[in-house]
Amino acid sequence: MSVTALCEELGGVLGRPITLMEWELPADGPFGVLISRDDEDVIVYQATTTKAHQAHIVLHEVGHLIAFAFDGRRPSGEHSCYSDEDERDAEVIASTIMDQAISMRRRVRTHKLDDPFQHSVYNSLVLTSEAA
Repeated sequence: MSVTALCEELGGVLGRPITLMEWELPADGPFGVLISRDDEDVIVYQATTTKAHQAHIVLHEVGHLIAFAFDGRRPSGEHSCYSDEDERDAEVIASTIMDQAISMRRRVRTHKLDDPFQHSVYNSLVLTSEAA
């Protein structure tokens, strides 16, 4: 599943679409920003970095949405500063998703699963609507 597909699924679960927007953010600023609007959540992510880093940036912002959902809170507007705990939670969620994708890829290789399965795990964790 791609990060784009994950955001579509999560948006359905949360009852609000998640829009992804690639943008050339300033080098001395954040790599990603979560903007919660009345009718959608927008994740803006750095355009000038690798696809793997972009995926991690988006997963970090998704981590904020998941953590807020579990906590019963809703983010409001554009957050320029989260608490250390909020940042830690988002990073743990993003890293866990990425770690599971990498782990699955290793298991696919170890057990020599058919080629169609190989492309749907770690390699697809990029910002596309279709698996590579």
